Amino acid sequence: MQITDIEVTPVAVPMEAEIKGSSYQKEYRGTLVVRIETDSDVVGEVYSGDILDTELEKADRLVSFVEEDIADALIGEELFRMEANWDELMRRSRRLFTYQAGARQLFVHAIGAVNIALWDAIGKATDQPLYRLWGGYREELPIIAIGGYYGAGRTIDALIDEMNEYEEMGLAGVKLKVGGKSPERDLERLDAVRGAMGEEFFIACDANQGYETDEAVAFAQGAAEYDIEWFEEPVVWHDQYAGMRTVRQRSTIPITAGQSESTIEACRQLIEGDVVDIINLDASIAGGPTAWRKVANMADAFGVSMAHHEEPHVAMHLLASIPNGRAVECFHPDFDPIWHEMVRDRPTVSDGTLKLPDAPGIGLDIDRDFVEKYALDP
Repeated sequence: MQITDIEVTPVAVPMEAEIKGSSYQKEYRGTLVVRIETDSDVVGEVYSGDILDTELEKADRLVSFVEEDIADALIGEELFRMEANWDELMRRSRRLFTYQAGARQLFVHAIGAVNIALWDAIGKATDQPLYRLWGGYREELPIIAIGGYYGAGRTIDALIDEMNEYEEMGLAGVKLKVGGKSPERDLERLDAVRGAMGEEFFIACDANQGYETDEAVAFAQGAAEYDIEWFEEPVVWHDQYAGMRTVRQRSTIPITAGQSESTIEACRQLIEGDVVDIINLDASIAGGPTAWRKVANMADAFGVSMAHHEEPHVAMHLLASIPNGRAVECFHPDFDPIWHEMVRDRPTVSDGTLKLPDAPGIGLDIDRDFVEKYALDP
């Protein structure tokens, strides 16, 4: 079964809700829609990545990478030669040398988008959902919201109202944004959420690299009494490895990182350096499920768990396929029209649990009218 065509469409939806973390602010919800055609009428179609949330100007480069470099390597190749095809694409990244690190990261992002679409096609060709092809360890997973953003009018009362909405949506809990205020203020917000939502409500905390190391330690030690599932990216980017190791050594909360990495080798450093308890690598950013599954196997061998940054459509299959997978992440409908509007017939969510779909491949249907409405001009 040969690959005959690859199409890519960048999509960006203007956001009405204010989304402000410790180190970023989003004005759009964006993604790449990739379509793979084969000579046997099997079609893979997915969306991938969130880089266009904050950097619309990168759409042209991503499209160029897919339409020129990646399509040139894959069209005419056998669909099922996944490892060889992925390896060839990674070799092509070498032409982007050290001073083009940003472009190289974009190239790996483009590889990831195409790799997800290729796997969707394989699932459809074999008539199997991907989580079963990849291991089929479980058929359901806990699902949480990414929320608790900062912004005008985000009082404690508004924060609790948001948490109640997540519970009404059938979600298990929240990955709460911290790191944008002092540790003391963020602990007040955490205390309010735990007090209002009860002991069974799933809470993780995500600083998005917002704290200095001493601040992260102070927050982690103060948060210990609140039964936190993990503390994500606690330390500023330029002190990531040593800083996270310090936080991990001086607190009891599991430390999570990986969403900012784009290579298997970087995740190996997180594991070998005793930096993390959980790796939340994003398949969209790091070269696709082919790369993510290599990291998951390595992590399992070292007793490290796996999470996944956003992207519930692919995260659910990856996390359900392995023994060391954690919770799926999604957003409130106001924060993610891609998942809630572009995707039709989403999986069932109730009592904090997402049920994996039985449909082959990723198992989702993309609304093409939505794609056309919000497509960016190349």
